[in-house]
Amino acid sequence: MEGKSAGKLFSNHKEILANSEKSERRLREDALAILASAVKSVDPYGLVCNRVRVEGRKLKVSGENATADVELRGKVRVVAFGKASLAMARAIEEILSVDEGIVVIPRGQRGSHPKNFEILEASHPVPDESSVHAAEKALEIARNCEKNDIFIALISGGGSSLLAKPAEGLTLEDKKEVTELLLRSGCTVSELNVVRKKISAVKGGKLADAAMPAKTLALILSDVIGDPVDAIASGPTAEDTSTFSDAKEVLEKYGLWERVPESVRNFIARGLAEEELRRHEKRNAQNIIIGNNLVAARAAEEEARARGYNTLLLTTHLEGESREVARVFVAIARDIRRYGIPIETPAAVIAGGETTVTVTGDGKGGRNQEFVLSAAVRMDGMSKTVIASIGTDGIDGMSEAAGAIADGFTVKRAKELGIDPEKFLQKNDSNSFFTALNDALLTGRTGTNVNDIMIMLVDTESDNDQSDGSDNAGSDKDNAKSDKTE
Repeated sequence: MEGKSAGKLFSNHKEILANSEKSERRLREDALAILASAVKSVDPYGLVCNRVRVEGRKLKVSGENATADVELRGKVRVVAFGKASLAMARAIEEILSVDEGIVVIPRGQRGSHPKNFEILEASHPVPDESSVHAAEKALEIARNCEKNDIFIALISGGGSSLLAKPAEGLTLEDKKEVTELLLRSGCTVSELNVVRKKISAVKGGKLADAAMPAKTLALILSDVIGDPVDAIASGPTAEDTSTFSDAKEVLEKYGLWERVPESVRNFIARGLAEEELRRHEKRNAQNIIIGNNLVAARAAEEEARARGYNTLLLTTHLEGESREVARVFVAIARDIRRYGIPIETPAAVIAGGETTVTVTGDGKGGRNQEFVLSAAVRMDGMSKTVIASIGTDGIDGMSEAAGAIADGFTVKRAKELGIDPEKFLQKNDSNSFFTALNDALLTGRTGTNVNDIMIMLVDTESDNDQSDGSDNAGSDKDNAKSDKTE
């Protein structure tokens, strides 16, 4: 992915530009270039090279949340795991002399391999015995560390399933059963993690514990909104602030305490008895965020400014139902067009985060494509307005697309092909819609992952086009009715 331009990132770049009305073509081209800059900015290889350096006998790291200045006195042992681990490991071996290291990647992932690392493939997104083997190897390397050594963990999204070893006395099936029960219970992700960390041999800081008394330095590419280090890959090198009491309370809250395997109940009961003894243990670890959604959003903003746009970085914590978030974006576009607020044209509104889709239909899509399709329906007829959204990992839902792009003529083009966009929206079939229009954004796996990036461009409308979508107000009412019936 290193150095990719918009044309190289999007395999259907020419088709996307050719699909548009002439008046919208420049906006589409700018939107693709802005998204490409965002993805390029969080290239794992480049991030490690830019953030990590050796000065004399000191290893120095500059991160988004912290910095490190560590003396190189002993051996350097490295464990890299996650979707970005290959690139991160290649960069680190160019900076440091690595004495021992492994890279754990999703099975079947391609990419240039670092020379001085053992490569292990494990299961993603559901762990299996290969994930247990990888975790055991990672723990072995950590335990090989001596006092003056440095243990480096290169962590990125997907790491939670790639390193998955149950706590002593439990089986992988025990762990899977508990996880499935919790997922079906309606508990929150944070509640799920409270229990999952307690029954794991690597999560919740246990990988760093294994390297004690050596210094652990975790370099993290965050795929979690807000960058909580204890949640990224389930925090194998981060302090676990939850307790065994918390884990039991979660299971009791959802009526699962008597339903989980007896081995798990016994394990948690033992943990309760020993918890006070462990409460004051300190681990010698630093967790440094070297890349996140903010880095990508700032790069998008910089590229937009360079192309002459007034920019508004709306948020990097965007959440909510995709189609409802789209309503807000289109409302902002109308205010920009009519009143010049919150920013004047030519305007670039940028946001990052991760929306959700409540699936009621049987279609194929993803949160980014659903967001763009919903926006397209609501901005039908709005000239000089383009909206696009992608998953930075190149994957949107269960589709082959990273996301989609639309403008004020998208609905018109669809109807000319006999395609009803609202029916596709109702069926959660956004990928089929954008594939038919060749407006799905195709990147393949990018090798990075920092959530999603959305971009909306609004330019000054021409004298020949005074529509701002208000003539489609009735359509919005119909959409609202259709949403209620889904």
